[in-house]
Order: sequence, then C-alpha cells, then structure tokens
Amino acid sequence: MQIKVLVMKKIIPIMMVAFAAFFMSACSSSKNATDLKATNGKLAGKWTVSNISVDLPQGFKVTDVFDQAPFEDFKGSTWDLIRNGKGSFTLTNGTKEDIYWSIFGSGNDAQFQFKKLNGAKAKNVADGYRLQLQSITSNSFVARSPVDIGNGKTGYITYTFTK
Repeated sequence: MQIKVLVMKKIIPIMMVAFAAFFMSACSSSKNATDLKATNGKLAGKWTVSNISVDLPQGFKVTDVFDQAPFEDFKGSTWDLIRNGKGSFTLTNGTKEDIYWSIFGSGNDAQFQFKKLNGAKAKNVADGYRLQLQSITSNSFVARSPVDIGNGKTGYITYTFTK
C-alpha cells in the first residue's frame, strides 16, 4: 500500500507539469508578425504580389494606391527588397519605382514602410507609405494598407506577397 501511495505522489506532480506544458503550447499563437520578429532580413528578397483583397464598402472606389496606379495594377508586381533598405517594385506594365524600405515598430504593431525615391536620396524624401504586417513566413508575407473611407471609418486593401 505504501508503494502505491509513493508512486502516486511522484506521478501526480509529473502529470501536472506535463499538463501545464501541453496547455501552454496549445495556447500559443500561430506564427505571425509578432512571433517572427519582423526585420529587414526576414523581408529581404524578391517578392511577387500574388493576391489583393479589399475590405471596402460596396461601391467605394480607390483611384490610386501609393500615388502610382489602381490597386489592381499591383497584382503580379515584383518587389525586390534588399536587406540594406534599398529596393524597387515593378508593375506588370513595366513601370519601375526605386524605393527605400524598412520595418517600423515591432510585434503586432510592425509595419512595412517604404518611400518612392524618384531619383532623390532617401534622406531627402519625407513622404512614404506604411502597411500593417499581418503575417510573415519564409515564403510569403501579408500586409494591409488602411484606406480612409470617410466618417472616421477605415477600410483595407490587403496584399499577399510570395517568393
């Protein structure tokens, strides 16, 4: 009888530790911008915009994004992001823009930001664009761009980039 009690006293703490470890791993979030610690190194590479989705009221029109072209024109565009922050994007019609890019913020607040250079040095360009990073993997990242739809409300255009 004493052996059963002794064994039970040892098994119960082990089971509690195992249950706690299982519970903590089951409650962890999936890999997103927070878990992957968005850095220039994570986003460096050649990317293609493979999908664009919109969360806008029906009938709401967005004329141009990034002061460049309609958002539909960015589907299939290629983005060459160099680790040092230099880069470019090329639309499917051949239009190419040199950019300077970086990650702004961290965790759930991480944003992909870039500014079009138009022949100027990055330090001399004040205006740019920020997209909220939604997820990052080694082969894709998702970023969404807020769109002011009036009355204090915001819609979104979401871009999926793939390698």
